[in-house]
This record gives sequence, C-alpha cells and structure tokens, in this order.
Amino acid sequence: MLRSILWGVTLISLIVAGCAKQQIYSSNPPLQTVSTNQFEVVLEPLRAEGYNYFNRFRFEFINKSDKDLVVVWSKSYYLQNAKRYGRFGWEGLTFEQLRGLQEEPDIATAPGRTEALVIFPLQLIGWKEEGVMMKASTPEAGFTNGLIPEGKNGISLGVLDNGKLVRKDILLDITMD
Repeated sequence: MLRSILWGVTLISLIVAGCAKQQIYSSNPPLQTVSTNQFEVVLEPLRAEGYNYFNRFRFEFINKSDKDLVVVWSKSYYLQNAKRYGRFGWEGLTFEQLRGLQEEPDIATAPGRTEALVIFPLQLIGWKEEGVMMKASTPEAGFTNGLIPEGKNGISLGVLDNGKLVRKDILLDITMD
C-alpha cells in the first residue's frame, strides 16, 4: 500500500515537473543599431550556450569617418535599466587578465573599418571555485558569464572623436516569455 502511494506521488511529481513552462528570454528589438555621421554601432544580446537566457552581447563598431575613432572602454559602461552598472569584459579574457585588469584598453578603428567583439558585463560574472584555486590562464577559466536580467540593458559607449568624448546609449528590452 505504502509502495503504491509512493509510486503515485512520484508519477504525479514527474507529470507536474514535465508540464512546467520553460523560461525563454527574448530581446526587443533583437538587435539595436545606433548611427551618427561618424560611426555606427550594432549591439545584439547573445544566448548562453545551451541555455535560453542572454549572458553577453555582440558589439560591432563601424567607422564611417575619414579619421581614426577610438572606443574608450574605460569610459563605456554596462547599462541595466538605463543606469550604469559597471564595465565590460570581452571574450577571450583570461582569469589572470581579469584579476589584474585595472583599466580597459582603448580600441582605435581606422576609417572605413569595422571592429567586432563579444562583450559581457563584468558586474554579472560568477566565480568558479576550481578556476580560482587553479589560477588557470585559459580563456574564461575561473569565471562564468552571468545572466543578463530582464529590463532595459545595453551600453553607454564612449567614443573619442578629435579629442572629444562622444557618448551614445544603446538599449535593448530583455523580457522573459
């Protein structure tokens, strides 16, 4: 009798768990483009590999001017609900580089050229205990990109143009369906 009740409870639990709705994140718009006379920027959230949530962005900078433009990463910020929430790391950044990161490098883009990076918010990373203990120097060892939450997320980009810092905010609305 007790065995039948346990099997019944187990079966009902499996049915309920199987019917649970999977959370899927989406972005509106799927990618955002901001354009000026001097440059164009494309920002697209990317899903975590094997998951339905976003944990990084594809960033593309196109120099439309006739001179070098510089993306000033130390003056560019992750925006969460339209407020500054730290800076960005980039794909390929190692654990040791992240630990020693004092100031992010500026990236000069020549006229007519395009720079593309995969970036992630540093404030959202999670530390892997085994990576901290091993002090691994391989890409992404020791940390993992965290979930980009629902709401307005994006970048407040700083671009140096003729010695003047130009700021453009690029936002995407991330929702959970």
